[in-house]
Amino acid sequence: MNNTSKPWVLLISTYTTQYIGVAFIMSAVFAILRQSGIALNQLALLNLIAIPMLGKILYAPFVDSFRLFTQGQYRSWLIFAQFCMMILLLMCGWLDIQHQFTIVLILFIVYTLFMSIQDVAIDGLASKIFQASERQFANSIQYASNLLGNIIGGGLLLILYPWLQWKGALTVLAVLTAITCIQLLFYREPEDIFVNPHHTIASQFKSLGQQLKVFIYKYRRWFLLLFIYPIGFTAVFGILNPMLVDAKWSLVDIGFATKVFGSIIGIFSAFLATLLINQLQRKKALITLTIMQGLTLLLFIPLTLGHTEKPMVYLAIFGYFIANPAVMATLSTMIMDRAASMPAKATFFSLQLSLVVFMGFAYSALGLALAQRMGYTAVVLLTFVCALVVAALAWKLIPADDQEVAH
Repeated sequence: MNNTSKPWVLLISTYTTQYIGVAFIMSAVFAILRQSGIALNQLALLNLIAIPMLGKILYAPFVDSFRLFTQGQYRSWLIFAQFCMMILLLMCGWLDIQHQFTIVLILFIVYTLFMSIQDVAIDGLASKIFQASERQFANSIQYASNLLGNIIGGGLLLILYPWLQWKGALTVLAVLTAITCIQLLFYREPEDIFVNPHHTIASQFKSLGQQLKVFIYKYRRWFLLLFIYPIGFTAVFGILNPMLVDAKWSLVDIGFATKVFGSIIGIFSAFLATLLINQLQRKKALITLTIMQGLTLLLFIPLTLGHTEKPMVYLAIFGYFIANPAVMATLSTMIMDRAASMPAKATFFSLQLSLVVFMGFAYSALGLALAQRMGYTAVVLLTFVCALVVAALAWKLIPADDQEVAH
């Protein structure tokens, strides 16, 4: 396939609609319900929508192994998931969020299940169709589009909510999701060149299990690196919201600074990954960005010492977001390199990225626990040291020419 035939617009659309719904639920719905007087313990239940996102590695083998009703292994799952997401958003729009909260919550959880399946399928498709020289740009688009979805769902729709109201906002989300669905209907996925040798589900999953065992052993040093990588950046951003709440920032100001301003900076950062990989290659780009991420964390120290004026906070958020999406896009490019060589591409991509995401949640929680005991400043300094240690380990553990895993 030549470069001009790659579905870049479809990729942007799919990764954007992937995040608009969740961003709306986690940001706008929180604010809307709180404003209407719903108790905080009930609001906390909205966090349950994250549960299906943690199960991507469980869905991926099915996405890789079974084709649904239409052309294309991953395209078929994408159409199915995208259509279900659209229907669920329309259904939620017809319900009364205040009086039918439990039903809406259940529908939101089912929505994130289909969103997770869509995420697995688009990652599998990207691993399949993009060559090594294109993967950095594909992953830059992924993180930039996710952040664009964050801006639309978590920021723009909240601003327009007084005019749109509940049904209008959910209808907008459904229409945006439907646009991607229509694009998928017109897309033709290239067929695999290999024939599946397995005649039963049992033999197929047994073979996949053996592949996983060999893959993890082959890349054991890489998995060790993925396990510790998020410690260099997640803990500090996890303490930002509580720190700003303690400083008496309003929820609207916090939301705009972290969701809208941060995401806009992050879109530029995501494309910084492509620029650096093209200049330095994968390994040096990752190490450079990791050190840059560590240094930007030092901008949080004035905040921990009580200097929470807007210029200081916005400078710290700028520093974090100018580096973090670029780090993640570079990591994802290297993850895709390793997944692309395997038949079950979605499974091997999800296996690696799920480890990074899960450990990110764990280190963020650890950062909050340590902040309670040691204070915010100590957590920032500790995370800065961890970022430098992680960069040193990346230099030691990643092969000198990481292109050897890029096919």
